[in-house]
Amino acid sequence: MDNDHFDDDQCLALLGRAQLGRIALSLRALPVVVPVRYTLNDRDLLFAASGDQLSKALHENIAALQADGFEEDSGKRWTVFAIGPVRRAEGFGDLGLAGSLLSALNVASLEEGDLFRLKPAILSVRWIETG
Repeated sequence: MDNDHFDDDQCLALLGRAQLGRIALSLRALPVVVPVRYTLNDRDLLFAASGDQLSKALHENIAALQADGFEEDSGKRWTVFAIGPVRRAEGFGDLGLAGSLLSALNVASLEEGDLFRLKPAILSVRWIETG
């Protein structure tokens, strides 16, 4: 399968199946990749990250989220990239998302400053042949 046949909605559908991915960003001019649990909220990716340096580096920066999966029927593996601006997510408790976020992100508690929203500006998928 070729990436040319996948639109943004199809990329988001694949991202919705994974829930575990990696956030890549620059921290003090060095590349950093951090594993995260994430969930889709409309067309945005919500994820939790803690740590002062990481939180400061993420907020109002550009980052990439990558997630992987496979098709059981064909055995083909895929990887999806979502690249875009990241901002702290504000007011998630008021939106009634708190319980579902805790469950989806697999965390016991979530402080408002630890939740981030990546708004994908670029989405792409790559298929990896196995065998």
